[in-house]
Amino acid sequence: MRDRSPIWIGLADLLLCVLSVVIVAVAPKAPMAAGVQEKAEYLLSSEWSVDIDADVDIWLVPPTKKPAFYASRDVGCARLDSDNRGFMDEVVTLADGTKTKVNSDKETISLRCIEPGRYDLGVNLYAFRRNGVPLLSAEHGLGLKVHVEIVAVNPAVHLVFSKDVMLDHVGQTINVASFDLDRQGRITLTDTPLELVTARAYKSAGYP
Repeated sequence: MRDRSPIWIGLADLLLCVLSVVIVAVAPKAPMAAGVQEKAEYLLSSEWSVDIDADVDIWLVPPTKKPAFYASRDVGCARLDSDNRGFMDEVVTLADGTKTKVNSDKETISLRCIEPGRYDLGVNLYAFRRNGVPLLSAEHGLGLKVHVEIVAVNPAVHLVFSKDVMLDHVGQTINVASFDLDRQGRITLTDTPLELVTARAYKSAGYP
């Protein structure tokens, strides 16, 4: 008699292959990777009129004392998410190629983790233009109203702090708010320091 074992072995291999295909077909699919999901604990923002050509910078000095601002966007848990320079950033191009104007000029810093300690928040009038012409710091009386907020977003959204301040001249800095952040992520508002939030960075850059 002829040895039929190779045939049976071949059939067994074929059945195993078919079974493997069936198992893979009916197995639940793993969800597609959605990229790195970054959450925020708090959002700190400064906002001013879209009709005024001003560049207001938001500054945050965290416990490390290294400020987060336009020239240093990532400092520990703090990140400058949006930098606005006035009229030059007010028209944005959408995905379909059309252009639209933003509703307000706004800068935002997000706290993406909990770093306990003292935080100092301020705003600085970096530039102010009339008819496209930059004004010098010697000109006072600009009266630019800036709205500053601190909003908690995790686990629930609620307003922690809100205040309007007036910037009078180019180069002016106002310390708007200070707070202590504990290990549980709770904020306690405190008095603002005498030293301006921009002082240390400006001195290190050689400014008076």
